[in-house]
Amino acid sequence: MRQVLHIAQREWLEQRRQPVMLTVIGTTFGLLGSLCVVNLWLLQRLADRPDLHENLATLLPGLGAPDTLLPSLAGTVIGVANWLLFGQFLGIAAVLSGHSVLHDRQTGALPFLLLAPVTRLQLLLGKVFGALGPSLLIYGAVTLSTALLLSTQPLAAPYADRLPTSAAWWVAFLLGGPSWAVFVASLCALISHASHDVRTAQQGVWFVVLFASFVCGIALTVLLPEGVWVQLGVAALGALAALGTLTLGAQLISRELSR
Repeated sequence: MRQVLHIAQREWLEQRRQPVMLTVIGTTFGLLGSLCVVNLWLLQRLADRPDLHENLATLLPGLGAPDTLLPSLAGTVIGVANWLLFGQFLGIAAVLSGHSVLHDRQTGALPFLLLAPVTRLQLLLGKVFGALGPSLLIYGAVTLSTALLLSTQPLAAPYADRLPTSAAWWVAFLLGGPSWAVFVASLCALISHASHDVRTAQQGVWFVVLFASFVCGIALTVLLPEGVWVQLGVAALGALAALGTLTLGAQLISRELSR
């Protein structure tokens, strides 16, 4: 474990050398969460003003009475918030790990790492955990604070199964999101290993970002109302996918010295 942490620390140092990138990532994550909170807050203010409901029905004809429209829109905001935050985390994990092995090859550091007293699996784990380090902290802070703020609005009460008031949400937040992030980061590290230039690596990474957002992110979001056991299954599937990818990656990286 010490070897894994040592390699991860080296990756963290690489991340710290790019403060602008980390600032952009944190700011984007924070803005997404803030926009969702503001939208739900505005809907709640409309719900608290019955005198405006008639005007709202006139402005939005055909969408139903405000008493049913506003709660429906609140559910949409909560669903979009979960999808954006989970999906954004997976996308960041993909981007940060997408150049990890390629960067070491281009700088000449990879052969030394392969000759060091570490297994190939430890090397890949260190790369993945190092890439996930900063984004995991941002994900934890922004996702939790956003979900807690959303749950304070009365309009969110019918959607308690999609917020921290639900055990399934905590499973998705603590287990599902991180396990799928490890899978995505491992997959992008392999893409980085297989790429000979940055452009090729970027193309592969963005394909994974789309997959992560529209498959993994939706699974973590849409299946929240299904309960704890379903989310445990989603997390377990992510863990198995990550384990398989890490195992395959360790074998592929073993061939690096023969290049």
